[in-house]
Amino acid sequence: MDYKRTDEIIKRTKDMYESGKGALIQVKEIFSGIDVPFRPLDSFGLPKNMETYLDYMIERQRIFWDTRNQIPDDIIQSITVRYGIAEHSAFMGGDVTFSETTSWHHQHVKDYSDYTLAKVDESNIWRNLVIEGMKYMKSKVKDEFFIRFRGADGPLDVVNALRGNDIFYDFYDEEEGLLELTSKCTDAIIYMLKEQQKIVTEYKGYVISGFDVIMPKGYAGHLSVDATTMLSDEMFRKFEVPFLERIGDNFDGLFFHVHSVGHHVIPAVCEVDKIKFVEISNDPNAPRGIEVYKKYEKELSNKIVTVALTKEEIIDNLNFLRDKKVIVWYDASDVEDAKKAVDLVRSKLG
Repeated sequence: MDYKRTDEIIKRTKDMYESGKGALIQVKEIFSGIDVPFRPLDSFGLPKNMETYLDYMIERQRIFWDTRNQIPDDIIQSITVRYGIAEHSAFMGGDVTFSETTSWHHQHVKDYSDYTLAKVDESNIWRNLVIEGMKYMKSKVKDEFFIRFRGADGPLDVVNALRGNDIFYDFYDEEEGLLELTSKCTDAIIYMLKEQQKIVTEYKGYVISGFDVIMPKGYAGHLSVDATTMLSDEMFRKFEVPFLERIGDNFDGLFFHVHSVGHHVIPAVCEVDKIKFVEISNDPNAPRGIEVYKKYEKELSNKIVTVALTKEEIIDNLNFLRDKKVIVWYDASDVEDAKKAVDLVRSKLG
């Protein structure tokens, strides 16, 4: 761990958060110039062989950061577990399939009148892949990497994994069963985030979200709402927001991930006081995140907003961004392009 670099990042972050305006920049992708080994996810025999897989992940990150440390952006060198996406819901029960690069959770709850959920405790294999996996990584890397959150899906996204797309009928035909299952999933999400919170590295009053964003200690995240942003504003407020508020009640703050295609739910999201960070992802055939930010400028005024921008978007929106609290995500063609993007944000918005 380069503590001089880390301390500089913490200082910039603290200054921005406390001043109420400013910009940080995090380079999220570097498309060429850093070669790391690749082994297909489905070649490890998961969910067995956790340690073999995590050793591979650690070594990949060591190779990556040997070069990536040249970029003076606002990402602290950190690591966490990742098995695709199924770990966000499989702790509730059901089968998982792995592919070369991800995993998915098969429908588990076929009928609200007859289902069994796994107990999320130390005997649960998917709980352990995340929680014991994070502990294992922490013991292996010591102070070479910080440990960040893995994060969680929102309540209805977990239900969507358990019910499949039958959930979209349930809003009309099985409201009572849906709400009961969502409540159980909410309790499990709170449990998983609290277990992660015990493990993540706390440094000078800060922790790192699953998406690399630095948060004050006591915060948790990311909390991701994806499929269920297809709901209307009215249904989102009825079926999702009360459970988001319950999660928020257990933490000092939350980092929230939402897609631009579901931007109509942002006003409801912003009314949840404990959601302090909002990340707006870009989607195909949908407004760019920066346009969504502009549309909901008033609603987002008390949040720290994360938005992915191209270099042209940074330049075109300097006036809009100048008085905001914003974290710019940038995808670079190579290391030199990344350095130039950092210089641009620091000189114009920092």
